[in-house]
Amino acid sequence: MEYQQLHKEFSALKRKLTKIGFISTGSVIAMYKRCGKTSCACHQDEKARHGPYFVWTRKVRAKTVTRTLTPDQAELCKRCVANMREVEEILERMKELSVHYIEKKK
Repeated sequence: MEYQQLHKEFSALKRKLTKIGFISTGSVIAMYKRCGKTSCACHQDEKARHGPYFVWTRKVRAKTVTRTLTPDQAELCKRCVANMREVEEILERMKELSVHYIEKKK
């Protein structure tokens, strides 16, 4: 790969990074639960369980942190997590290009 091509692709990746919104680590899941009333239908039928309850789990200083989110917060959080994955992919490609750049230098 030529220097000019390396610079061009690297610059395109930098521009892409500037367009990405908020980022976050972790994952969001929807949970359905049984309540405390043994007479409730949720105890006999899985489809009758209560929910969804949205739960966001992530690591903070090597400890798992879990938060319950509203549906709107869950959608926002999912977008932030997707943005983080995109940032990580872009950075990986930038590192690869940097290796090529260094190895081509004489």
